[in-house]
Amino acid sequence: MSMLTPRGMGGQYKITGKLYPRMTRRRRRMPVVIAIVVGLVVLATAGWGVYHFTSDDKDAKAAACPSPTASAPPSAPPEALPEPKTITVNVYNATKRTGLAKTVSDALKVRGFTIGKVTNDPLNQPIAATAEIRHGFPGATPAKVVAAQVAASTDKEDQRTDGSVDLVIGDGWTDLATAEQAAAILAPPPPPPASAPPGC
Repeated sequence: MSMLTPRGMGGQYKITGKLYPRMTRRRRRMPVVIAIVVGLVVLATAGWGVYHFTSDDKDAKAAACPSPTASAPPSAPPEALPEPKTITVNVYNATKRTGLAKTVSDALKVRGFTIGKVTNDPLNQPIAATAEIRHGFPGATPAKVVAAQVAASTDKEDQRTDGSVDLVIGDGWTDLATAEQAAAILAPPPPPPASAPPGC
């Protein structure tokens, strides 16, 4: 019988030194479990903080940046152009081709313009362009409508005080622009696209 065995006990109740290491390992498991739990709590807290920070940052950017489908801020309305019937056009021929002023004036009349004088150029000046559009300050806007009927015409403002417009046929004349071409020139430009602020 061992010296460590209590009196009256033996056999299967014999205590040996091999039991003590097992009891020691059982006692050390609790700190390990606590350390693991603390580590999980720290990781969960850090993950929540990162998610919260990135979520707030995305919300701030979304509020600052406009939607891609947002419309552009309103701009000044396009200039209102007068109807052809309200524009009086004098057709002058500055070339040596006879009957040209009458032909052009008839075509403009079909397009709705009011025709004034039809004759040779009273200024008797050579014009190399297709035509020269003459007008005073009141006729600046009507002159745009007349100029759209003639490709590559030049513009000249004079001192007249009414809204009449002169279409002076030059040596480069071929023909009036088509009605579709003139309408395309006079069509208002499309609104500019919306632009996002820097950083969006």
